[in-house]
Amino acid sequence: MKKMIWPVRYAMGVLTSTYRLYLFLGLLAVLALRSQAQPSSRAEFVRLLEICRDKPYPTQITTISQLITWWNSGRLTKDSTYADMVLELAKARFKTDDVPGAIATLKQVIRLYSTKLPALRPIDNVKAHYRLGYYYKERNEYTKATTVLRRAVSLGEKLADNSWTAFAYTTLAYISYSTGEYQKAEKLAQQGIEQATGANNDIAYLESSSEYVKALLALNRNTEAETALSKVITIARKNPEARYELAISLVRRAKLVENTAPNEALRLYKEALSINTEDKVDRLIVDNHIDLGYFYYNQHQYEPALHHYQAALRQATDLFVKLRILNNIGVLYWRQGRYDVALISYQRALQAIDKDFAGKKFEELPQAELIRLASQKEFLLTLMQDKADTWLDYAKATGSRQRLQHALATYRVADQMIDFMRWEHTGQQSKLFWRQKTRGMYERAIETCYRLGDVEQAFRFMEKSRAVMLADQLNELGARQQLAPAQVTQEQQLRQAVTDQQATLTMLTPDSSAYASARSELLNQQDRLDAFLKQLEASNPAYYRYKYDNTTPSLADLKAYLKPRQAQFVSYFAGDSALYVLAVAAGRDTLIRQPLGTYKQTVRQFMDLLANPDAMNQTANVRQFLQLGNGLYRQLLAPLGLRGGRVIVSPDGAFVPVEALSRSATKPDYLVMIHAFSYAYSAGLLLKTQPSEPAGWRQTDFLGVAPVSYAPALGQVSLPGSDGAIQDIARRFGSAVLLTRAQATRRAFLTEAAHARVVHLFTHGTATDSIDTEPRLYFADSTLNLSELGTDGLPITQLVVLAACKTGVGSYQRGEGVFSMARGFAALGVPSVLTTLWSVDNKATYTITDLFEQYLTRGLSKDEALQQAQREWLTTTDGVRQLPTYWAGLILVGNTEPLSQPTPWLWLAAGLGGLVVGSAWLWRRKRRTTSVTSSLRPA
Repeated sequence: MKKMIWPVRYAMGVLTSTYRLYLFLGLLAVLALRSQAQPSSRAEFVRLLEICRDKPYPTQITTISQLITWWNSGRLTKDSTYADMVLELAKARFKTDDVPGAIATLKQVIRLYSTKLPALRPIDNVKAHYRLGYYYKERNEYTKATTVLRRAVSLGEKLADNSWTAFAYTTLAYISYSTGEYQKAEKLAQQGIEQATGANNDIAYLESSSEYVKALLALNRNTEAETALSKVITIARKNPEARYELAISLVRRAKLVENTAPNEALRLYKEALSINTEDKVDRLIVDNHIDLGYFYYNQHQYEPALHHYQAALRQATDLFVKLRILNNIGVLYWRQGRYDVALISYQRALQAIDKDFAGKKFEELPQAELIRLASQKEFLLTLMQDKADTWLDYAKATGSRQRLQHALATYRVADQMIDFMRWEHTGQQSKLFWRQKTRGMYERAIETCYRLGDVEQAFRFMEKSRAVMLADQLNELGARQQLAPAQVTQEQQLRQAVTDQQATLTMLTPDSSAYASARSELLNQQDRLDAFLKQLEASNPAYYRYKYDNTTPSLADLKAYLKPRQAQFVSYFAGDSALYVLAVAAGRDTLIRQPLGTYKQTVRQFMDLLANPDAMNQTANVRQFLQLGNGLYRQLLAPLGLRGGRVIVSPDGAFVPVEALSRSATKPDYLVMIHAFSYAYSAGLLLKTQPSEPAGWRQTDFLGVAPVSYAPALGQVSLPGSDGAIQDIARRFGSAVLLTRAQATRRAFLTEAAHARVVHLFTHGTATDSIDTEPRLYFADSTLNLSELGTDGLPITQLVVLAACKTGVGSYQRGEGVFSMARGFAALGVPSVLTTLWSVDNKATYTITDLFEQYLTRGLSKDEALQQAQREWLTTTDGVRQLPTYWAGLILVGNTEPLSQPTPWLWLAAGLGGLVVGSAWLWRRKRRTTSVTSSLRPA
């Protein structure tokens, strides 16, 4: 016995006082159970379980385990009482950090329910699935968690309203939010609220509402969030068990009122900190200090801000939370002009996630591998942006070119992160959120290039800022449909495996023994995903190109494209503080910076007049229009020294048809008279989208569509004369198919469009007015979403003419440029689109498009054909019809090459083929006639 005393004393010595107490209570529980007779009835088991619920969790584990043993030894039928005991055992194991044990125990319950014993309550099965999903979530195993939680929802929705279904929805919402899917998180949280309301459970309601508010805030829907928060706080204050939810909601409300009512915000922050300190919620205490630090920082009270940041850093255990705090401290010093100290703090943050950064100079940056493997990229992206901005301000303060170079290098790393985040996020609202978040970063990066005189890198950042959100959307809705179901599943599984392993790595410290193996496994998972994407590039290049291809052309690539075409290129970037204009023209590259001043207001007034025939009928407005147009000309084009001829414009911000600008402020001197303009969403998309070569036997030079009238349910006005106009245009082409009036159906268009080199539509169209709405075309009987064409829907089409109402410009989203029907066709691989910017006068539209295609069939390039058509309109009309309102609404987007002509041998072969078929038919008929005649002769 004496030999046993020393190990026991030693073990007791190394245990914490809390666990000594737990162990002591556990021993007492064992002794108490041994002294008690085995329960003889279910009621006795229920009584003992209820007593056990109030005990410390280690005691619960011991007690419940003994109860389960007694139950099994007594050979009692397993019912809901037994299920309750196993569920409570799983919960106790989870609360003592034995998550694997908790998961294994819950699986016993789920297996029990698979036996479908009648004595089991269905609601406990929902509860078991919810808790299993929650425990998987706590281990960051989101794929497993989602699967199990979906099962919980499926089981729960078959029952009456219950809290466990609400909790399952809440956890699903949490997972969606954590992976950047804010839109999905909002919907799941709303479903949780509905279930909690039906169950009349305040805690379930508050938890679901908490996730709902989080999603609304992430989506910048602050008014809705504030309304929801007010209700949450009212309910939470009345419920003593809702202190956790109350503290969180107080902080969120404080953030919403911080700018308008700072004293109220400070009171709310301090109340939340007080609640969490009393309840010893360490994680939330850290968050409260961070929030108070940020509050004081915004109030320019840097000393108390630093105090709270340092308090948070002392208590933080999570790696990415430490990174966030150190980044905030760096920003604090940056704003005080203490740049060296700020950069040291950023470097300490990098050391927190990569031990290899220990001892490195703060000029050094993480490699792409570290960036891609990081799970919470939003923290790392913020760090890289702040570090780059600090370098830029440091350089501006000291006039150091070397520090500008450091800023540029850091912006390039941040740009890499944006690519990775774009690949990982699929929700449209989420992607828009990140585009908005990164827009300022691109502006600062371009400013750095401007100060360095580095036109090449400025061009690269401008190209990267040209978001491809609509192309992404069409891929999700259209190109993705071309993937085999097995490919869709495989892509999702491989990406989720990477996400789960990233989360696993996040839970480990770089100096832990398991870190190296977890990192190695993450690399393996990433390699599997990369191998799949490589296969996808070959099997579905369109899907790969728009979702994963992040390459941008160089200036040399662009110049090689422009030279044989004798064209010039102009790109704009409209930031928050300046307008940047980049031109590749006249044998030189130019990057200029213009003050924004009244630029945006001028553009708005100019476009309002341009698209309003009634306003332009007034002399005073025409005079103002010329002044506005001349001002924009002097700001956008005059400083570039463009020579006459072809100009490709890549716009940003509000779309301006530059051909309508005037070189004179007092008389019409429109740029269309000296330049042939076309537009491109980006140089990269322009260079990738080349005309298709005519191929195959079934081809049509021209497909014309003019429904004229529409089914009443579509609510569209008729377009009289459009059928006659389309017939006149069709005569200019060798072969044509016309779909007019009742023949212009959706089905007929889908049948014929794939075989036409030129598709001309005189119809209505709806550009995307929101990110949830696809571009849509109207036919006589119904409508067509562009994604329904699929990636191979228009394989040989070289030009689409959208002479329709409202097809060119949709709503403008900051960071995304203009969403439009034309961009939708570009995403489907159509190289060129002639489209309308506003509801253009019918006669002008018919005439200009007829002239355009007349010049086109003569061999002119598309931009020059449009220029000639608009110039001819100006010289053959008079009065108000010479105003740009009538002729400038038609613009060319994309490739400007002349239409390629069908290969002559194809027509010859087709003719010979027809001759052969015809001869064979005549021969067969003659033979048949001879045979019939012979049979009628008398024997």
